[in-house]
Amino acid sequence: MGDQAASGIQVRGYTQADAASTLRVFREAVTITGAQRYTSEQTAAWAGPLDDDLPAWHASRASRPTIVAVADGEVIGFSDVNAEGYLHMLFVSPRFGRRGVATRLLAEVESRACAAGVGSLTVSASLLVRPLLERHGFVVESELAPQINGVTLTSFAMRKTL
Repeated sequence: MGDQAASGIQVRGYTQADAASTLRVFREAVTITGAQRYTSEQTAAWAGPLDDDLPAWHASRASRPTIVAVADGEVIGFSDVNAEGYLHMLFVSPRFGRRGVATRLLAEVESRACAAGVGSLTVSASLLVRPLLERHGFVVESELAPQINGVTLTSFAMRKTL
């Protein structure tokens, strides 16, 4: 994380003003970055269920302790972890991929989980994020085949002891 791009990243708590930006990051990450490992049918199903329902997206983000990564005033990524240590989302804008943003978000999530006394983190990881999580000490417990709107995706139940 010592590179210059990562050092210019600020991480802070999510606010309602971040709803549109985090939804955009999610959609771009799924449809652009996700296209590297998933079919167009899979990425459309993954990105589609929200139907641009910004109030529902905000309610979902606000219901979890969500954090955002910001560079030059722009939201470039976000993540969350609940009280049980479940990491629900970790997404980075494709324009800022491979610059330490996900690593910075993951470090903050881990720090917050440790401070809350959580013993381990769990996640249902996509094909894309699995290698990153493995580099940071997560291990695969099982392969999953979740369905969204009748379309099956591949993901992995992963865990990291803190």
